[in-house]
Amino acid sequence: MENNYSNILVAVDGSYLAEWAFENAVSIAKKNNGSHLFIVSVVDKTISSTNSLGNNYTAKHLEFAEKLVNGYATAAKKHRIAATGIAVVGIPKIVITEDILEKYNIDLVVCGSSGLTGLKRVLIGSVSEGIVRYANCDVIVIKHYSIPENYTAKIISELSDK
Repeated sequence: MENNYSNILVAVDGSYLAEWAFENAVSIAKKNNGSHLFIVSVVDKTISSTNSLGNNYTAKHLEFAEKLVNGYATAAKKHRIAATGIAVVGIPKIVITEDILEKYNIDLVVCGSSGLTGLKRVLIGSVSEGIVRYANCDVIVIKHYSIPENYTAKIISELSDK
């Protein structure tokens, strides 16, 4: 069975696993000529906020998310893949499944598996779990064990150096 994907979304958060998910999404996009890659980073509004000293962490996290998706979009374009970076604030699994998938007519989502554990996972669940459950398209979840031992996350390293 052959799948033809024209609009591929990859969810990124600055983690090593998310960069590996991006690499997998690029590989899939290369096999689907003319596909468009949407690189999405959602700043979780339930975690990011303003503290009592007035520091606006949401603005700082959104600025990082914008740099992140733009860095990934630039990398995708080097592979001759059309790419758009999207950085927004919200609840990731809701924003992705209820807003972005429909708005951009996404037919495949690629994301890393969740690192959430314990009570937090029980209360809110993982982003990847929410995407798998509620997405109206195919979803590929990338697991930690699939990362090659010699893999280096270059884009995250470049952003860390700046």
